[in-house]
Order: sequence, then C-alpha cells, then structure tokens
Amino acid sequence: MKLPWDRNYLKISFHVVITLIAIYAVSLVLKNAPEAIRCVGRFLGYVVRIFSPLIIAAVFSYIASPVVDILQGFFDKAAKNGRTGGKMVKKGTFRKRTKGTAALYLIIFGGLILLALFVASGIAGTDIAELERRVRSSVMGFMYTLREINIRLAEGGIVESETGLYDAVTGYISQGVDRISAAFAGTAATAGRFALDLLIGLTAAFYFLCERDKIIYYCREAIKTFMPGRADAVLCALETADGVFSGYISGQITDAFIMSSLVSVSFLIIGIDYPLIIGIVSGFSNLIPYIGAIAAFFLGVGVAFISGEPAKALYAAAAIILLQQLDSAVIVPKLVGNKVKLHPVLVILSLSVFGSVFGIWGMVFAVPVTALIKIVFSRIYKAKRNRLTKDLEI
Repeated sequence: MKLPWDRNYLKISFHVVITLIAIYAVSLVLKNAPEAIRCVGRFLGYVVRIFSPLIIAAVFSYIASPVVDILQGFFDKAAKNGRTGGKMVKKGTFRKRTKGTAALYLIIFGGLILLALFVASGIAGTDIAELERRVRSSVMGFMYTLREINIRLAEGGIVESETGLYDAVTGYISQGVDRISAAFAGTAATAGRFALDLLIGLTAAFYFLCERDKIIYYCREAIKTFMPGRADAVLCALETADGVFSGYISGQITDAFIMSSLVSVSFLIIGIDYPLIIGIVSGFSNLIPYIGAIAAFFLGVGVAFISGEPAKALYAAAAIILLQQLDSAVIVPKLVGNKVKLHPVLVILSLSVFGSVFGIWGMVFAVPVTALIKIVFSRIYKAKRNRLTKDLEI
C-alpha cells in the first residue's frame, strides 16, 4: 500500500521537530547555565594560571614600550653623532632596542632598591617599643571611647544594654581580623608561585621589548597569510585598539603621577609621617579606580592614629576625600578623556555604568572599551551615510 506523502506536510513536520529540539537545547542550557558559567570560569582561571608568565610579559612589554622608545632614541641619537661608537641599523633589518630596554630595567630595579633602602632606613630608625606603645594606646583609647558611647546611649534609652554596641563592634572587628588573616594566609601560599611567574614574565618581557619590531612584522605577516581577505580590516581594527589603549594607559600613568604628587604634598603640609611613600603607593594604586583613594585613606589615617594625633587623621581623611573628588570629576575626565578622545561626561558615565555592572575590573576597562564602541559606531554611521548619499545621487 502506497502512503500519500505530502511534501508540504514533511516540511512542516521537519520545522516542528527542529524547533522542539532547539527549545529543548535552550532549556538545558538555561537550566545548567550557573554550572556552565562556573566551569568556564574555572577553565579560564586554569588557562590564566598556566600562561600567567606570558600574560605578564605581554602586558608589561606593551605598557613599557613607549618608555623604551624614548630611552632608545637617546642611544640612537648618540650613536648617529658618533659619541658612543655605535653602528647604524642597515636598511631592511629590524631595529633592536636592547640598550633602551636595559636602561628601563636598570631604572626600575634601581628605583625599587632605593625605595626599599628608604623604607628600611625609616623602619630602622623607629623605636619599635615606642611604636608598639602608640598602637596599643590608640587601640585602648578607641575601645574606651566606644564603651563610653555605649554607656551614654544606654542611659538615654537608645540602646538596651550597656555593652551591646561595644560587643557588636568588637565582634565585627574580630571577624574582620580573622578574614584578613585568612586572606593573608592564602596569599602567602601562592606568593612563591607568583614571584616565579613574575620573574619569568619580566625575563620574557625583556626579549619582547628588544625584538618588538620583528614580533610586530611577523604578526602582520601571519594575519595577511591566514586571513588574506580580511587582513586590512583586522590590521586597521588592531591599530585603532592600540591607539585607544595606549592613550588610555599613558593618561592613567600621568594621572598616577599627579595624584602621587598631590597626596604627598597634602600629607606633608598636614604633617603625616612618610608622605612620599604614602603618596607613591596611593597614586599608583589609583591605576585601579578608587583603590588608590582607599589605600591613601587607610595609610594616612592609620599613620596619624599611630603617631597619637587624631586631629591629623581627620585632616588626612578630609584631604583624601577632596582629592578623590577632584580626580574623579576633573583630572581623569579631562586627562584620560583627551587621550582617548572621549567627552568628560562619557568618561564619568562609562565608569559609573561599567563599575555597577562588572565591578572593579569593569571600571578598569570602562574608558577604553567605551572609546572603542564609539569608534565602531562612528565608522558604521559614516559608512551608512556615505552609502545613503550615493543612493540618493543615483
């Protein structure tokens, strides 16, 4: 018996089956999405741990490359004038930046050694017993004040117990200390691995910086070989991204120097101990938005309390709040915005939106990603407008 096959019904059945399969697959994905996200996160973390020396080398060499260019320029100019006896680079060969890279590494490690000696001399000249006495006195004074406030609130009927607020605050502090101790213990367990990765990464970065022109040349050739049809578009996009990120990094580094100077001068005027060290730490911690302000706040206020002068701690807190407002409202929008060609309002909005959605890392990449999005939309708009203009002319 021959069945009456209908081709249209077969098509409809086929689409229905495919739709049901797709719905079932989407439901499975949604059902297992949290576990899938955790698996992807663990996999990415594993990849980052494996390739962390390479990542460190790539990031450091990218950030340090403009400085190496400046330093190498001095050596090239001296060699051209015959003062160093150096040889000029032949046409068609790759320029090596060995001298500039070596000079940068000497400056970095020399600065770290001088900073360590400065800190060590300051610690060596400190009376440890007196420092311990001041810390103990500050803590006991704080606890006594807290107990007195608790008693006054209990007498006024605001709180029920004369020790309730005191016990709650001390318990919260104790839990915080326990969490910090656990975090330090975990950090200490991975410190050796990080130090080894850092050493390997900086060693690889030295060769990346020396051979930058050769690396860029072969990367371009690889893109042209494996993507011949889209090579021009890919290279143009990479050049655009490079311009945005390099401008953002240079703006952030300039902001770090400005904030280091402002914090150091402010703490010097207030009379906080170690103003230069606190300024440098807080200024360069400011490369991650708001982390610098937190570092400066706790360092400045903590040193002031240890010195036994609460008034200076109050002045330091007020100074940090004012400087942070100046930095977030004026310096970063003007300085970084000009580097990446973004309006200051867009800089502020991008930091707010990306920070709310993605946290600290969102704030780190908010400005360059917004600049890239602006460039992409601008090019799409111009292409559409040019196409529309041509159609109207026809």
